[in-house]
Amino acid sequence: MTELLSNRILIAAVIGWAVAQLCKTILELFQQRKLILSRLVSSGGMPSSHTALVTSLATATGRLTGLASAPFAIAVVFAGIVMYDAAGVRRAVSI
Repeated sequence: MTELLSNRILIAAVIGWAVAQLCKTILELFQQRKLILSRLVSSGGMPSSHTALVTSLATATGRLTGLASAPFAIAVVFAGIVMYDAAGVRRAVSI
């Protein structure tokens, strides 16, 4: 468990997700004039927590392993797939 909690890449990804969720909750508070705590764990809306998570993952991987490393390449491809898919789902929902 100690190794898991000391994984800087994983911590960066979770923090990226948490910041996006917190921003959504705060924006909802200003827009609706009420605190909706379910926004902390719900999907959808902006900023995209999926995109924040995979971008944080790729950035932390690149910083720690180098931009020429295989883990960074995997993280970037994974991020691209997630962001492309999320954009497609948002587009389909809006239609």
